[in-house]
Amino acid sequence: MTEQTKLPFAATHILVPVDMRHKEASQLAVESAVCLAGLSGAKVSILTVTNPLGTHLTEMPEARKPEFDAFVAQEADRLGHAITPLFESHEAVNETIQKVIAKHGVDFVVMATHHPRLSDHLFGSHASQTALHANCSVLILRGA
Repeated sequence: MTEQTKLPFAATHILVPVDMRHKEASQLAVESAVCLAGLSGAKVSILTVTNPLGTHLTEMPEARKPEFDAFVAQEADRLGHAITPLFESHEAVNETIQKVIAKHGVDFVVMATHHPRLSDHLFGSHASQTALHANCSVLILRGA
């Protein structure tokens, strides 16, 4: 790696939080994280947080894990970079992201966001909450 291709900041572990209900919207974030990891030598993890009660009364959160693992494996194959899946079950997404950052030594977060809705102006989005409370740098990418 030449001086021109190194990142101007240190990154050793990049986290990409993904909402599996809108996983297509996170494609740019995953691609960007892998690109940054290629320049810095960082490892990449994709996190999803499911509700512990599931989406239906008859569904357990663990039922969604195989779909998530397949998505992460597909992205790793597509981008040619190792990606670690992190599957968490908790009712508070923002709190879980912060705990994962601390637990796994994450020093850079790349995440997608949507155009603001009315509720985002009142409560903030997951991306805005992550940027406000993370003890590391956060890159937020807005989709189309």
